[in-house]
Amino acid sequence: MTVSTRFRCPACGFTVFNRRLAHCEACQAPLPESLRFDAATLARLERDAAEIDRQRAELAREAEAQEAQRQRRRGDGG
Repeated sequence: MTVSTRFRCPACGFTVFNRRLAHCEACQAPLPESLRFDAATLARLERDAAEIDRQRAELAREAEAQEAQRQRRRGDGG
């Protein structure tokens, strides 16, 4: 997989990997708005991350409940 060279810091040429940041990760120069995510995109990314966290927590609870059920059936008692 090739990293896009489209997003580069204008000050140092470092590849911008995190478009959420306002400054270059290498030289700390401010990044132009055209290289950063806009507010709507940032909000959407935050909502998506919160939903993923919620789903992971739910899956972990389900897995714990299934494991407890298996142990009860085996007679381990936990």
